[in-house]
Amino acid sequence: MYGTRTLVSERTVTGAGDAVEFREIDRIVAAGQTRSEVVFEILGPRGELTQQQQALRNRYLEGLAAYRERRWEDALRAFNASLEAVPDDGPSMALIKRIESLQASPPVQDWNGAWHIEK
Repeated sequence: MYGTRTLVSERTVTGAGDAVEFREIDRIVAAGQTRSEVVFEILGPRGELTQQQQALRNRYLEGLAAYRERRWEDALRAFNASLEAVPDDGPSMALIKRIESLQASPPVQDWNGAWHIEK
């Protein structure tokens, strides 16, 4: 769904402490669940990220914040900037596609930014 190998929960991020670098990917509600969970991507050992990985994470987080605030154009700009850092970044491509869908059919007024995964 996100074009990435490893997604982990917030609990895993907490358990890893300072040993690993992560990037928040999304807030999801898994099929059969009612509560949302934040999922993260493992990027690598702490302190060993490349400049491209750092730029990717920073721009992606900017996009994610704008996305959750329904600032679609700002989110698209940030996710496209993520793709400039890492052209084949699956999460950026997934959220760009999702935003295009949300622009055509906006979410309900009380939407909290969580994405429902049906399968």
